[in-house]
Amino acid sequence: MINPLEMMKNLENIKTQAEEMKKKAAAIRATGYAMGNMIEVVATGEFKVESVKIDPSLLEQDPAMLQVLVASAVNNALDNVKTRVSQELGQIGQGLGLGI
Repeated sequence: MINPLEMMKNLENIKTQAEEMKKKAAAIRATGYAMGNMIEVVATGEFKVESVKIDPSLLEQDPAMLQVLVASAVNNALDNVKTRVSQELGQIGQGLGLGI
């Protein structure tokens, strides 16, 4: 049975941990690639694209192909961010006894 008084004692700790999770997520950067390393996308733990680098030799290629490759690199970066955020938040959740 859950003891409400124990939960209240832990409320401040949970609030502190939530702020820590938010800061850790914001600090995460993950990179995604397409066409080997010819397209590189860096995304943040807030799921925003921070930068895109495209090898100049690809700029002379078919625009439709380049669009698909950039989308692929973005999706790869976001998948990598999701994995990193889950790992970080899982460690904090374990520290709180949440079994995440």
